[in-house]
Amino acid sequence: MSIIETIKAKIDVVEEIGLVVALQKSGKALKGLCPFHNERTPSFYVFAETQTWRCFGCNEGGDVFSFVQKQQGLDFRETLHYLAEKVVTFSLGYAPDQWDTLAHYLLGRGYTERELVQGGLARDREGGPGGTGGGVYDYFRHRLIFPIRDTRGRVIGFGGRAFGDNQPKYLNSPQTLLFEKNSILYALDMARDAIKHEKQVVIVEGYVDAVIAHQHGTKQTVACIGSAITEKHIQQLKKLTRQVTLALDPDAAGESATEHGIQEALKTFDRIVVPIPLATSNPVAGSRKRYEPRGMIRLEEQVDAEINVLQLPAGEDPDEVIRENAALWDYAVAHPVPLVDYYFRVKTTDLNLKEPAGKTEAARRLLPIIGMISDRVKRDAYMRKLSAMISIDERTLFDELQRVLREQKTTSVIAQFSAPLGQQHVSRKNGGGSHTSAQGQAATEFPGEGGEPPDVGARGALEEESRTALGLDKRKSDTLQWEDYLIGLLLHNPGLSQHVCGIITDGDFAGTDTRELYHILNSDFQRGSSSLHEPLEQLVPSALLTTVKRAWERIESGTPLDGTGQEKYAVQCATRLKRTRLVQSNIEHQYALRDAKDTGDVALEQQLRRKLLAIHQQLRTIDSATHLQG
Repeated sequence: MSIIETIKAKIDVVEEIGLVVALQKSGKALKGLCPFHNERTPSFYVFAETQTWRCFGCNEGGDVFSFVQKQQGLDFRETLHYLAEKVVTFSLGYAPDQWDTLAHYLLGRGYTERELVQGGLARDREGGPGGTGGGVYDYFRHRLIFPIRDTRGRVIGFGGRAFGDNQPKYLNSPQTLLFEKNSILYALDMARDAIKHEKQVVIVEGYVDAVIAHQHGTKQTVACIGSAITEKHIQQLKKLTRQVTLALDPDAAGESATEHGIQEALKTFDRIVVPIPLATSNPVAGSRKRYEPRGMIRLEEQVDAEINVLQLPAGEDPDEVIRENAALWDYAVAHPVPLVDYYFRVKTTDLNLKEPAGKTEAARRLLPIIGMISDRVKRDAYMRKLSAMISIDERTLFDELQRVLREQKTTSVIAQFSAPLGQQHVSRKNGGGSHTSAQGQAATEFPGEGGEPPDVGARGALEEESRTALGLDKRKSDTLQWEDYLIGLLLHNPGLSQHVCGIITDGDFAGTDTRELYHILNSDFQRGSSSLHEPLEQLVPSALLTTVKRAWERIESGTPLDGTGQEKYAVQCATRLKRTRLVQSNIEHQYALRDAKDTGDVALEQQLRRKLLAIHQQLRTIDSATHLQG
C-alpha cells in the first residue's frame, strides 16, 4: 500500500472536513455550508461511503487531498506532508539506556560532535572540546521520547519522560537556534484545526496528558513545555480562539502555574472598549446609596476573551482522569469553571471563614476580582455569593466595593468574563437558521423550471452504473486502470496533452495519485516544456514515483503504438474517464435534488435541475461520439 493509499485509509474525510465545516446528517451523506463560497443554505455534501465531497453551488469536489489543498492553500507536496503527519500522529520513540547509542549512530552518518551538541542531542564529556575527557554522550537516555514540532509540523526538539522514579521526570531539549521553550506549545500543530472548530483550547501540563487527551478525542489540547504559560504562547492561541481553558495539575505547583497563566492571558489578549452606563450621584429615595443609571456613559476596556479553569479531582492529573473516568473529563471540558468562581475557591482555601479575620481577608482578596467584572448583573450575583460565603451584609460589602472601584478607575481597565463561548455559538447558529428559513421562503416565489429532468441514472445506457451504491463505482479498479493507461501515454508522449486537455480536467480523475500526475504533466506541457527533458524525480514528488512506474509498465506491456494510435487511445481514455465522472456526478446531483425537495429548498432544487440537464446533454454527446465504439 502506497503512502497515499495509507493516508486515505486512515484519515476519514468526514472527520477532516468536519474540523472546518459544521456538518449535519442528510440521509447517507452529510451536508453543510460550503467553505469555498458564500451561501446561506447548505449545498456542500460529504459522502462517507466513498470518502468524497462535492459542492453543488460552486462545483468544487474531490477527496481528502483535494479538500485540504484548496482549504489550506497548499500544493500537493505540502498536503501530503500535512496528512502524513496526522497519520504518524505523535511519533513517540525510545532513547536506549546507553551513553552513546544516538551519538555513535549520527557520527557514523557524517554529523560532527559540534553539530550534535548544538542540536541538543548530545553533551560534551568532562573536559569539553579539546580537553582530557573528549568526546560526547547522549543527552537523552532510557526515556520515552516525544518529538516537539513547530506549527508547521517540523521537528525542532524533543522531550523525554523518565521511566520509574528516575529524575528529572521530564527532560527537554536545551535551547537551540530552532527550539525556544517559552514559545512552543506541544501538539499545537495537530490541535490547530480542532481549536478552531471547538472554539476552545485546553492547556495541560505534560506531554502524556496531551497525548492521552488527543487519543480520547479532546483534540483541542496542547501542553506547555516546562508548565509556565508565557505571553508568546497566548499570542499564538489568540489567533485561533477566544476561550482558554487551563487544565494544569491540581497541586500547589499546578495552582501557581494556573495563576501565572491567567495573568499572562489577561495581559496578552486584545482589549475592546465597551460603553458602560454611569450611575447618578443622587441615591434613590428610600434606599441606602442605591444608584440607578442615567443617559451618560463612560468607556471601559474589557479583555476580549474567556479564560476558565478545568476542575479535576484533587491529586489526579488529566491523563489519570481520562483513563479512569472519561465521562468526568468530558463533562469538565464542556463545563469549565468560570475564572471568578475559580478564584472564589483558590483564594479562600487557606482561610477560616468562621473567624472575623478570615472573613475580612476573603473580602480583601475577592472584592478586587469582583470589581473587574463590567457586567453589572454578574457583579451583583458574585456580590451575593460573597455575602453568603462570609455571612456579611451585602450593603456593607457594596460600600467596600465602591472604594475598590474608585481605585480601579485609575487604570481604566475592567475585565469581563462572559457566558461560555459555546452558548454564544449556539445563539448565533439559531439566528442564522431563522435567516436561512426566511431565504428559503423567499425562494419559493421564484417560478419553477417546468417538469422533472430525466433521471438518466435510472434507465437507458446508465441503468447498470446507477444501480451502484451512492457515489460508489463498483468498477473503480477498471477506472483506475484507464487512468494509469492515460498517464502512461502522457509520460511516453507529452504532446498528447493537447488532445485530451479539452476533454478532461484534474477533477475527472478518481485516483489521488493519477489526478496529481495529470495536473503536473498537463501543466508542464502548457508551460511549453517537456517532461522528457528532465528527470522525473525533479518533476514529481517521490510519493508518486510508484504510480509513474506502474503507468509506464502498463504502456510497455501492450502493443506498441504509432503516433496516430497513441492519439486515438489517449482521446478514448480521456472520453471514458469523462463519462465515468459524469455518471458519478449524475448520481450525486440526483441525491442532492431529492434532499432539496425533502427540505423545501426551492432555490437549490432549481439550480440542481439546470446542472442535471447540462450533465445529461454532455452524456448524450459522448454516447453519440464514434470514438467510444470498441
